[in-house]
Amino acid sequence: MRPVLFLLLTIWCSGAAASDDQTQTLVGLNGESHTLAEYVGRGQWVMVNVWSPGCSHCLTELPTLRAFHRRDEGGAMVLGIAVDYPGFGYPNHEELGTFAAENDIDFPLLLADGEAASAFVGDRVDIVPLTFAFHPDGRMVARWHGVITLPDINEIIRDFTRR
Repeated sequence: MRPVLFLLLTIWCSGAAASDDQTQTLVGLNGESHTLAEYVGRGQWVMVNVWSPGCSHCLTELPTLRAFHRRDEGGAMVLGIAVDYPGFGYPNHEELGTFAAENDIDFPLLLADGEAASAFVGDRVDIVPLTFAFHPDGRMVARWHGVITLPDINEIIRDFTRR
């Protein structure tokens, strides 16, 4: 099932690009505003993961995201966008900060509601977990619904590195 799903996602996203308006900002845990352009198109793979601490599937993939972010310093990274699930509202800043510290999340975390997250990545955010894969040149090359694994990420990178 995963190869068929991956193929469909690959075909759907093969021409997709990051949002044309990369000036949309989200606030990070540090209180500063950030744009997507600060992260994508800078020569590294970026997995933008929309998630929530209240989502059990999101917690399942957390070790994968930490491992991917740590494995290739400078060549790849994870950017987390936290929403309040299930309503897709804006998350509580203090609760998210505590959760991130307790769960050893060392990749950047931004806060958003569903609408702001959609505007930020330039694509509809309608489910969590949801991962957008951005090629080192800034193109969005895949959109992955549900739990993503290291083999899934490796397959995306392998497929789009050949192009």
